[in-house]
Amino acid sequence: MPGMRREQRAATLAILSLFLAGGCGLFEPRDPRPGGGPGVSCATPNSPDNVVANVLNHYPELAGVTCYTDMLDASFAFHPDAADSNDALPDTVYANWNRDIEVRDATNIARNATFHVASFDSEYAARVISADQRTQVRFYAYHLIIHASQVAPDTLFRGLADITFFQGGDAQWHITNWVDKRDGSGARTWGYLRRVYRVGF
Repeated sequence: MPGMRREQRAATLAILSLFLAGGCGLFEPRDPRPGGGPGVSCATPNSPDNVVANVLNHYPELAGVTCYTDMLDASFAFHPDAADSNDALPDTVYANWNRDIEVRDATNIARNATFHVASFDSEYAARVISADQRTQVRFYAYHLIIHASQVAPDTLFRGLADITFFQGGDAQWHITNWVDKRDGSGARTWGYLRRVYRVGF
């Protein structure tokens, strides 16, 4: 019996040494789970900057579209530039633009886009941060270069985006509000791109 206990201890030590030598990382934190699709990695939205990164990296890409849409809060609302809204009349395509509509619209764009570059080039006004630090409004000047047949020959979209970020009880940040504005350049806006791809809903 004492010999058997020694053998069991020896076997246990051998197994533990294999784990340690192999660097199994048994007690190490795991990397964030990839999202969106095979080979797509989404930054964990534990800061507004990570939310922004997911928007810019994944907005019009089919493999990563859920990485973008996961950044949208259940209360999300999109508001177009007033001139874009007037140009769409008598169609009220922008009415009640909520998270469900944004998800379907972004998916439509991703299915049709063949190339894109998205950038928030600068912040044109100072950030507004709530007293409890859980809400931020950021004011971005943006440009989006996208090749998509429904908006051809346009490829460059420019404007201003006033985006509200909110930190929920789980410490994760999401977008609750997106206000799109023309920037005086004469270029079509991101809101116009959205409008073209809201089809059938």
